[in-house]
Amino acid sequence: MVDLIDKNGYRANVGIVLMNRQKELFFAKRRYQSGWQFPQGGIHLGETPENAMYRELLEETGLTKNDTELLSESNNWYQYKIPKKHLRTLKKGKPFVIGQKQKWFLLKLTGADKAISLTSPSKFQEFDSWKWVDPALPAKQVIRFKQHVYEQVLTEFQTFFNQ
Repeated sequence: MVDLIDKNGYRANVGIVLMNRQKELFFAKRRYQSGWQFPQGGIHLGETPENAMYRELLEETGLTKNDTELLSESNNWYQYKIPKKHLRTLKKGKPFVIGQKQKWFLLKLTGADKAISLTSPSKFQEFDSWKWVDPALPAKQVIRFKQHVYEQVLTEFQTFFNQ
């Protein structure tokens, strides 16, 4: 599938904040790396953000729409630039993308933790471990160039964490 990339070089992407009944958030460690983040992934050509979100949810956590309840969708598209050292380039040295623009979704896990599986049926497993964390933690622990987006998204969804 082809990802959507706008004329400015931002890849259309979805981000997923998954919350349990105790108002803790799913936070996962990237495979072969030390970084932690929320599930996220590109929107393919012809795919709606919500459809991309459910596809990414399945690929990265093993969860389906039936395992969750959709609580909210971000009002805005949030974006960040990818630092030069992390950029993928085309053959002529031009960056493939310069950043991500993301639509975020807040989901509540309605089933048991045992439904979560990081073993992806696709060719690429994104994460190798996960944990439930307090909503204040992810924006402090995610890689630096994503911190401002995490702060904004978690602020937007804050009312759901306090109910």
